[in-house]
Amino acid sequence: MNFSKDDKMDKIKIGVIGTGYWGKKHVFEYSQLKEAELSWICDLDKSLLKTLSKDHNIPNITTNYKDVLESDVKAVSICSNNENHYKLAKEALLAGKHVLLEKPMTTSSKTSQDLVNIAKKAKRQLAVGHIFRFNDGLSEVKKLIKKGYFGDIYFLRLQWTTVLNPKNPIDVILDLCPHTFDIMNYLLDEWPIKITCTGKAYRKKNLEDVAFIMAEFKNGICAHTEVSWLLPGKVRELYVIGSKRSANVECLSQKVLVFENGKEINLNITANNTIASELSHFLDSIKKGSTLSNDGEIGTKTLQLIEASKESLKKGKTIEI
Repeated sequence: MNFSKDDKMDKIKIGVIGTGYWGKKHVFEYSQLKEAELSWICDLDKSLLKTLSKDHNIPNITTNYKDVLESDVKAVSICSNNENHYKLAKEALLAGKHVLLEKPMTTSSKTSQDLVNIAKKAKRQLAVGHIFRFNDGLSEVKKLIKKGYFGDIYFLRLQWTTVLNPKNPIDVILDLCPHTFDIMNYLLDEWPIKITCTGKAYRKKNLEDVAFIMAEFKNGICAHTEVSWLLPGKVRELYVIGSKRSANVECLSQKVLVFENGKEINLNITANNTIASELSHFLDSIKKGSTLSNDGEIGTKTLQLIEASKESLKKGKTIEI
């Protein structure tokens, strides 16, 4: 989606709504970016706001998000609880702000598509926190896939697991699969056409904490994903299996190993700061009016696939997209 550019902007005034785990990361990175002027932060925890304001020299703090939307900030990062994403983003877009929403974009594809439509009408950028699109390890693998380095791609295997007992009423599919589905699309430039999902809710009724998803693509490629909050250790791992070569990507460290004829090759990727890259991309899109690589259309599509996964789990059958 292209918008009119504003090359005259020196620094873009930013507000961050929600300063929890991810919100604090946004606050820190914006405060380090020369193209950003972090002007407002908002949270219900006033003590936390005072600390962040002091640590990062932020002039304005508030417990009322409307203060941010009524200010002169050009854009906002929304890092609140998932159930508030739609309401806050809608109000921000209607107030004329560019918006970066942490994932999941909203809690449904319907509300996500509504935000896309509002952003188009308002001519504002709408980005979603699909941070792995800015991971240099994955970006290198994407380039190699395009060059045919791996030959024909047979399948992908993704493992997104950790030990977690969320306070909020969310299941592991909605929490973790925005990343895994997005990575599939990022690497293959395709979306799945069939989804088969199994899973279990061991600790809280109707809130799955483990799931296994098979995604099938029209070109014959398939992708198997395991997501869990019960497996010890934090794993964010991808395998790409091809006819010539295969690769393993540790997505947090960005370490990439290539396997060829029994040999193991380390591509020696230097890990980048993915959050800083994501925020810079967002700010650049505002300044230049350029297309986002992590726009609301992508966020909406990932939610459609999450909904298909839940439908498959409930009905016990493969769902065609």
